[in-house]
This record gives sequence, structure tokens and C-alpha cells, in this order.
Amino acid sequence: MKNNKNSGFTLIELVVIIVILAVLAVVALPRYLNYQRDAHLARADAAFASLDNAIQLYHSKWLTQGETKDVVDYGTGDIYPSSTGYPLTKDRSTNQGTDQIHGSDCLDVWQSLLNTDLTITPHKDSDPVYGNKNDIVSWYTGNQCYYYYTKGFEAKEELPALYYNPVTGETTRSVAKPSK
Repeated sequence: MKNNKNSGFTLIELVVIIVILAVLAVVALPRYLNYQRDAHLARADAAFASLDNAIQLYHSKWLTQGETKDVVDYGTGDIYPSSTGYPLTKDRSTNQGTDQIHGSDCLDVWQSLLNTDLTITPHKDSDPVYGNKNDIVSWYTGNQCYYYYTKGFEAKEELPALYYNPVTGETTRSVAKPSK
């Protein structure tokens, strides 16, 4: 009589292993995706905190320079202050003595105050905010800058945002959908 020992897995054992792997994949995949989202949120939060701190340091430097109307020696040293001493513009002729924001002022404030690897672009009506190749999209209204972190976010999702008012120096961080 021949001893016939087959080694290997039975069909039931293989099915059980496949079920266990499927359950692990279903549980692990959402957690992995959340880690990516958390990383983007943390990067946005760090960038916005850096800008907030730079704005406050700029204002402190403005105070120590005697509340000058000329550029303040902070960052790249090419940003003029608002009437209250917060960073406003590179080109004093565009706001003609007012505290209104124009053109690329928000972009200039970001680039002049921060030295970061994040890419930023001003918003244009023809360009979508979502799916932008840059990390940050900025735009403005008459007296406020808006910065949206777009990297890693899909269309119609709420984006990490920072709102900056150069008259009061107030910055507000939130999560919002851009209006355009």
C-alpha cells in the first residue's frame, strides 16, 4: 500500500485566506486614503500658519521702523504696508493711497513674505480652481485676499482656505468651497 500524502491547501483554506485578505483591504484602503488627505490638510495648515506669522512679524517690523509708509524691511523687502501697517502691495501706484487690493497683490504678499516650496498662482476666471497644477490659488476682493490649497482635492470638495484682510491684519482659516 502506497502512502499518498498530498501537501498543499484545500479549497476551503484558500477561500478563507482570500476572504481575510479582502476584509483587510476593505479596512486598510480607506485609512490609507485618509492619511493622504490628512497630509494635505496638515501641509495647508502649516503654510497658512506660516503666512499668518509672517504677517504679524511684518507688522511688528513696521512698528519698529516708525510706522513708515515705505517698504518694510521684512521678507524680500519689497512690500508696502497698508495704512495700519500690514502687508498690502508691491506697487504703491495701483492702490493710489487706499488700502484696496489690486491685481497680483495677494500673490505678491505670499511670495514676498514666505520662502516655501509650495507653488501659487493668482486665480483667473478662465482657469478652474480645482485641478490646478499649483498648490495654492489666490484671489482678492476690494479689501481681502483669499488663498485656497488645491493640491489633492477633487472638484466640488471643500478646500482649506485662508482669508487675509490687510487693513486689520486679521487672518481666518477655514474649509470652504470657492465661489468660482
